[in-house]
Amino acid sequence: MRILELGGVRVELHYVGRNHSDNSLVILIPKDKILFTVDFIPIQTVQFRDLPDGYLPDWFDSLDRVLELDWDRMIPGHPYAGGRLGTKDDVRALRQYMTDLSDAVRQAANQGKCFDTAIKEIKLPKYETWGNYEQYLPGNIERFCEYWGRGY
Repeated sequence: MRILELGGVRVELHYVGRNHSDNSLVILIPKDKILFTVDFIPIQTVQFRDLPDGYLPDWFDSLDRVLELDWDRMIPGHPYAGGRLGTKDDVRALRQYMTDLSDAVRQAANQGKCFDTAIKEIKLPKYETWGNYEQYLPGNIERFCEYWGRGY
């Protein structure tokens, strides 16, 4: 953690591990319990395309580290879900989405269904109301197929 003082306000920079990239930081303003994140924690939205430059399973660890910080409201880099601020429940929901996706793709990979068959067959109805579900779920499946089917 690094601490900056800006106009009398304490600002903390936290490296929470690899996720969307290997150099993502989150910014915490402890006084207001506000956390700013970029790209790797969308609110009620499926992850972008095939999680480009994403590090699995480090992403899960990164989400856990974010949950350990003391904050109440989160400003995401891409505010979906009506533009509202995020909560820890939103981070938990994203982690659950990624867990559900990972489990479904691992099962498909074990059955030799990655890539095309998995992309056609895997549906996560619990998340159908999330932003970009139809558009980006196939790419999310593809990324997890790369991980579970090929090890990267």
